[in-house]
This record gives sequence, structure tokens and C-alpha cells, in this order.
Amino acid sequence: MEAETPVLIAGGGPVGLTLAMELGLRGIPCVLLNDKPVTAQHPKANAVGARTMEHFRRLGVASRLRDAGLPQDHPTDLCYLTRLTGYELARMPMPSSSEAMRLAREGKGSWSTPEPPHRVSQIFLEAILKEHAESFSNVSVRFGWRLESHRQENSRVVAEAVETATGRQATIRARYLVGCDGPRSIIRKSLGIEYEGESGVVRPFMGGSMLAVYFRAPGLRSRLVVDPAWMYWILNPDIRAFFVEIDGADRWLFHTQIPPGVDPSQLDSVSLICAAAGIAFPVEIISALPWTAGYCLVAQRYGSGRVYLAGDSIHLFTPTGGLGMNTGVDDAVNLGWKLAAVLQGWGGPNLLDSFEAERRPIGIRNVNFAKGFAVSVGTQSISENFEADTAEACEERRRVGERLFDHARREFIIPGIWLGLRYDDSPVCWADGSPPPSDEPNDFIPMARPGARAPHLWLPDGSALFDRLGKYFTLLRLGPELSDQVEMETSELESAAAVKNVPMEVFDVPDPAGRDLYGARFVLIRPDHHVAWRGDRMPKDLMAVIDHIRGA
Repeated sequence: MEAETPVLIAGGGPVGLTLAMELGLRGIPCVLLNDKPVTAQHPKANAVGARTMEHFRRLGVASRLRDAGLPQDHPTDLCYLTRLTGYELARMPMPSSSEAMRLAREGKGSWSTPEPPHRVSQIFLEAILKEHAESFSNVSVRFGWRLESHRQENSRVVAEAVETATGRQATIRARYLVGCDGPRSIIRKSLGIEYEGESGVVRPFMGGSMLAVYFRAPGLRSRLVVDPAWMYWILNPDIRAFFVEIDGADRWLFHTQIPPGVDPSQLDSVSLICAAAGIAFPVEIISALPWTAGYCLVAQRYGSGRVYLAGDSIHLFTPTGGLGMNTGVDDAVNLGWKLAAVLQGWGGPNLLDSFEAERRPIGIRNVNFAKGFAVSVGTQSISENFEADTAEACEERRRVGERLFDHARREFIIPGIWLGLRYDDSPVCWADGSPPPSDEPNDFIPMARPGARAPHLWLPDGSALFDRLGKYFTLLRLGPELSDQVEMETSELESAAAVKNVPMEVFDVPDPAGRDLYGARFVLIRPDHHVAWRGDRMPKDLMAVIDHIRGA
């Protein structure tokens, strides 16, 4: 079998499916191959960041994701205990999904966004993304197909694939190939690209060999001595672990450290779960997988020639902070609109090079944030008498609880990481000379400095500004001074864009709050909702700006 497509995607996890949706949204045909016949059956990622939810809102799947997994009124607290039936050490209260959305609509809370973070397991997430990707007529999703090899020719990539169930072979010719094929990426290895950074780190917890167990336990929550939460961290002299509620009913995920030199296949998962719970109860194991924590790795390069990489194929995290999948989705969004621009003819010759220039610094930034969180939670020391019913043990639990509460605040309330995301030195954003702010994970001040994520604003009619931005470039005209003169000024920028076939829409925000928030009368927003240019007057050389932002 032979086929041709503008873009071939290898890997059908959240990153590959997001890329397929980005291309589908812009009318770019693509083929997605995934070696497994179905979406994820074992829950891995369970936290969707605010920035990722913004992308999913733009792609049309955010509301479906909020209906999946936990009930909308289920609390998403972080609870730290000696055991599920032991002492509660600390609790970070977090809103349920419905409460988070109410706070967002009221402009309250830590997240300046119409889409606050959401807790939903990857087993639900991937199924919804796959179904949505398949709804685009120009996207061909082929699960059960494995990419075997590829070679680059002058103006295309030729890939060989095989259907895993039948052995049927296919040759697929594409203008571009994107490897979203995970940490063991055959595409990255074939390009001779290595990871750089730190691996093999061993800690008392969240470093070294780990075991993840997906299980069913009807009635477990009724046996707990604490209020419901989303995640329960266990700390005692015998075992360190955490539990995650998957559906708010009877499905759970359990992670614990594997002792050095122990064969994971010899572990008794039920005994470990019951030990962490502090009681014996009926457990049905659905799946159990070993994995390794302690990675802090970023690829040397993000592609070569007509082949690009995204997601775990270019960065590996210890999953503290939930940064791995979310960083990968952001990779796909950044690359998706740039591939579309080049294939549609208006993207310049340097636009695709800006993918690595913008995203690799973010990869390095995010793996280091995740490493800091892993060190913080993974190295907490306790005494052998930590669970004793004594005044000394009670005081130790109090001190440890205070530290864990502070840790939870620093790991889980991180608007600066997601909403403060900036491409400070981007080659396709027109710098305005304003100084960059400090990059703090727990603090976020909205700003429209070029390269930054466009700030969120609720409009007077109750809609979100994000929902008014087009799928390509959007020129915002901000402030109450809109006039025929302003329209004449901006029409010149629109004309310059039209000369280069750069798609651009114009949207007026007369509310003075918009002008104050964005810090300029005119702001040009990219397809991925980052600021490309801003100013109080139109630039003298309009064509230079247009060529710059389109990578020419």
C-alpha cells in the first residue's frame, strides 16, 4: 500500500493527537500512526494544566474533558497522610471542577484564565482526543500501525509502516514527519539526537524504580478516616506512595518506590496497596507497570531537515508538577500552526526553525521546575517513630505537615509556569524593548510583552477574549479611542499582511481594561495565542514586521 500526505505523525498519545487536531483545524491533511490498537488503558498523566485546557478550549474539546473522569463536584484536594487510615499530616484544599469554573468566571482564584487546571486521567483524555481528531475529514487516524523506518529525500520524507495485527506494509510519502513516539523514539534515535541532562537519580521517593498500579476497590473511600481528596500522599517508615482517585467511584491509581535490586514482577501489589492504606480490603488489579523516576532530560535538537520531534521524544520529566504531558501538548500547538503556515505558502523559510528556538528553552525550564518539586517531596525525612502515639511523634508530624503544606502550595499552584510562559528571545516575535519579568512558578502577573501568552480578559458581554481570537493572526485594537483614523492606520497593516497572504482578523476591545491589561493600543496575536507585536502606533516598516513574524 502507498499513500501521500503533507504531514505524517508517529505516535497517537495526547501530543500526537493534539498536533493532528491543530492541522485538522487549519485544513492540512495528515496521517497519524499509533502502534497500539487502542488509546491508553493504564492511567499515566492525570493532571491537565491551565494552558493545556486553553488549547483544548480553542480546539473544541475542553467541555467534554470537564465532563470526564471525576464527578464535577468531587474535591481535588491534595492530602498527605501516614496511611489512608492513619494520621492526616497536611491538606491543600483545591476546588472541584465546577467550583474552579465558577471562580474563573468570577475572576477569582490563582488562575487568570477561562480554563483553570483540570484533573482527568489519560485513559479518558486520549479517548476524547482521538474521537475529536477523527471528526476532521482531513485527518486520517490509524491505530494499530507502527512506523518502522524513514528516509529524507529532497522535498519529502519516505516512511515505511506496518500494521501490527496483520503485518501489512505501507509506504507513506510526506512533506514533513513529526515524531511524537515517546521516550524510546525510533525517529529521534534514527536522527542521531541524544538527550542531555540528568538521569538515574535515586531518592527515597520519586527517584529510581517505581511501580504504578491501576486497580478497582469498591467501597475503599468509605473506609477512609479523612475527607475525600483527589490525591493522597502516603509517608511512613514502611512505605512511601500516593493514591489518585480516577473516577470518584471505585477506580484508583497507586504509585510506590521499588526497593533497589527487587524484580518488579515479584512484588505483591495488593499487599503494598493495603500496607499504604493501613487496612486489608478487596483489591482487583487492572494493570501494573514499572517505570523510572529521576529524569531531567532534554534533546540536543528538536528535529533535523523535514523531521521534527515533540513530547516525550524531546524531553523526559519526573512527573511532579504534572509538566510532562502538558509541555508536550504545548510543543504540538507551537509546531502545528507553523507547519500549516509553511504548507499554506505564507510561512517563511525560517518559521519552522523557530520551533526549536522557542520550545527548547521551555523544555529546559520545565524539566528543572519538575526536578525541584521531586527533590522537595522525595527527600522528606522522618523518624522510625513517626506513627507513634506520643507527644514527640505528634510534634514531628506537625513539623512535617507544615513543610508538606508548603511543598503542595509550591508544586500545585503554579500559574507562573503555565500562564507566565514566554518566548523571550523568539526569532519570530517583534521585541518592544520592555524588560522581561522574573520567571516565578507560583506567581503570575498578566502582561502582553511580545513572546508572552496573550492575557485573558472577560469582555463586557461575558465572553472570553480568547474565544474571539481567530485561528490565525488577530490584530487587537484596544481602548475607547477607536475612530476612522485608527481604522485607516490598521488597514495598512492588514494590507501588508494580505500582500504576503498572512491570514489576519481584526477585533476591537473598546473596554479601557483591555488597553490597561495589554499595555498598548494595538497588539498582534499569533495563532497559538502568544503576542507577536504590540505598539501604540503602527510600525513605520509594516512589511518588515509581517516578514519577521512569518519567519521570513
